[in-house]
Amino acid sequence: MLVNSAGYVVFPVLFSLSLPVFLYNVVLEKESRLIQNMKINGLQMKNYWIVNSGFNFATYLITSFSSFCFGKYFLGLIVFHETNMKFFAIVIFGWGLN
Repeated sequence: MLVNSAGYVVFPVLFSLSLPVFLYNVVLEKESRLIQNMKINGLQMKNYWIVNSGFNFATYLITSFSSFCFGKYFLGLIVFHETNMKFFAIVIFGWGLN
């Protein structure tokens, strides 16, 4: 019972833990002027944002999927068993887009 109650708080936090890492990368690129150097060498910003967003979203999906599998199969939390999988997938996907 206590594990299930903690799961309602812990797992949403786990799904958003990668946000500070992504923000740190953006600030680090701005501080070291990597984007300006890449622009000088011919980088198109459209390609930069496609690759950067795709990589960050893929990282988020891998992290979310591993957290979901751990919560459902290893801990057996009720929130993962009783929630409709389509709804859960839409929420995780939407959360990642934000």
